Amino acid sequence: MHKHNPILSIVIPSLHAPLIGQVVAALKAQTAYDQIHEIIIVGQDRHQLVPSGVTFMQTERPLSAAAARNHGARHATGSILLFLDSDCIAAPDLVQQTLLCHAKGHSIVCGGIVPTALSYWTLCDNLLVFAELLSTSPPGMRDSLPSLNLSIPRALFSAFGGFDERFAGAAGEDLDFSLRLREAGYPLYFAPLAQVVHQHRRTTSREIWEHLRSFGRAHVRVARMRPALQNSRTMRLPVNATTLIMASALPLALLDVLGLFATQAALWPYANALPGMIWAKSGWYWGLAEGLMVAPAREEPA
Repeated sequence: MHKHNPILSIVIPSLHAPLIGQVVAALKAQTAYDQIHEIIIVGQDRHQLVPSGVTFMQTERPLSAAAARNHGARHATGSILLFLDSDCIAAPDLVQQTLLCHAKGHSIVCGGIVPTALSYWTLCDNLLVFAELLSTSPPGMRDSLPSLNLSIPRALFSAFGGFDERFAGAAGEDLDFSLRLREAGYPLYFAPLAQVVHQHRRTTSREIWEHLRSFGRAHVRVARMRPALQNSRTMRLPVNATTLIMASALPLALLDVLGLFATQAALWPYANALPGMIWAKSGWYWGLAEGLMVAPAREEPA
């Protein structure tokens, strides 16, 4: 790595994030801090927790995660973008490990999620959403990648038009983006050593159920736009069976979570989280059924 030519622009969407000071502090303590060209935070900060030494792009209104990331990326000047969420605390060598992957020829890189048990429901949410992306999982290619710890050359990001801003909130836009890249022939690489601790604030059973419910609705929308999902098992379910899907959400979730434990060895130490993961996945099926009931919007694939 070129020690006197910092190449990394870090873009963080933030909406009054209570941990933003800790997020920035972890970045300033990086072993390869000299490779960080800039830290750009986009959004709002009513509690004035954004520290000095960063570029804070305050917006007049709350932006979706997709719009905030795109806004920051348009103003970034580093050759590589690292998208980090405002509740992700970077390991001290996150930047170093990320840039090592790019130096080895990987264009799109997602780092590992450390499965810390901040609370039972926090753990269940992280294990379910990131089952194939835990810091204890093996490296290699993945079918899709989330955006909470995602790096990509800025030129490539711009060429693909960034995240689709038709996705409101924070669900579906990263699945759509990574599938667009994969459809164009770009491998999606998972690097478990480029780690963050995801300290989200969903600490109750209801909160993670609603979180996965939003993911289920987003899955339908993405599947209607992206060929990679259109033949998936869930999208072959008939629309007129949505009531049955809702009624069968728990047994369907049980099968899915047991399947995850059967195929993902990194989950085995967390068997105590299995009931909570089943409960959360049932929310995903409920959202899936809701999404199937909505008539397809007239949206052209990006």
